Amino acid sequence: MKWIYAVIAIFLTGCILMPDITREGFTEKDLIAPHPWHGYLDTKPYGKDSFIHYGRYDIKWSIGKLYPGYNGVVKIDIANIGSTDIFIYNIDMKVDGKSNMWLDDNNHGLYVNRGETKTFYVSFKCPSAGKHNYSIGVYYMARKFLWYDCGSYYTGTYILNISHYGNKINYRYIKNYYVYFDKINKLVNTIDPTVMNKEAIATAGYGSDYNIAKVCAIFNYVLNNMQYKNDTDGDIWNSPSTALLEGGDCEEFAMTMAAMTEAAGGTTRVYLTDNHAFAAIYIGKDLNLLNSIDSFYHANLSYALFNDSLGYWIVADPLSSSYLGGLPVGGFAYGKDGKTYKWSISTNELYSIDVMKD
Repeated sequence: MKWIYAVIAIFLTGCILMPDITREGFTEKDLIAPHPWHGYLDTKPYGKDSFIHYGRYDIKWSIGKLYPGYNGVVKIDIANIGSTDIFIYNIDMKVDGKSNMWLDDNNHGLYVNRGETKTFYVSFKCPSAGKHNYSIGVYYMARKFLWYDCGSYYTGTYILNISHYGNKINYRYIKNYYVYFDKINKLVNTIDPTVMNKEAIATAGYGSDYNIAKVCAIFNYVLNNMQYKNDTDGDIWNSPSTALLEGGDCEEFAMTMAAMTEAAGGTTRVYLTDNHAFAAIYIGKDLNLLNSIDSFYHANLSYALFNDSLGYWIVADPLSSSYLGGLPVGGFAYGKDGKTYKWSISTNELYSIDVMKD
């Protein structure tokens, strides 16, 4: 029995040091919020051709999670497959016969040149829970020699499903647990050449400062360009630079969002649930910045945020949402709010990991 007392004595004297359970993480001086940004649209072209002609386009769309009273969004990709340039001056998301126009007027819009594809985000106020009818209308002009107003063309009628509110989940919240903190911060290298190159490509045209448009552009880049691959290696995670070239699962998507955003100048976290991971971006203490995100997408959106003593963190999960700030995988609304979701997430434990700059 003497060996037992010897072990106890060693612990009591502090000769064996147990690893820290958590790491310190961010302080106020580490935080960088993005600057506001205002998006612009093209002015509707003038002129009317005396010859009737029409453009040809292919339309695809996707709709995310919908809850009563919130602003739903439909992501619409319009590909110009014809021989003429076209100009989209409005899009209508008609729900139960009620129009929800992309723009308040028909004097602006976006050019879609021959061979191009442009993405549009059309928001609408979600009705009551249950099934509803919807159709999508495109208002456009086409040009051979002069512009001709082709009017509006609507799709057929489809079913829109509005979910019921869920029940709030009281999960255990763990901040900067050392195992995940060390693992993630070792893998996320914000000065990696591949990360920096992809960040520069994603944010080209959005100025030299760190602004919210760059965060949205990074989100869109990861959403549209990174390949999702099912986890076949258990707990083996690849770096963002590897994931950008070879694809990855949810952990890689979350770390890539974090790495590219920090390469642009921002501050990020990675959140881990029982079976998922996603990033969140620090946006400061003023929610007026959400108006700039609306401006980037040209839509009135609802946002999923975390809030703590440091400020607000906006969810960035390209595996769940088509826009920055949508609900993550496992996230759901449990009550009505409006601009910001009153939301929870399906998990027993939620780990919050600060991603420190290199």
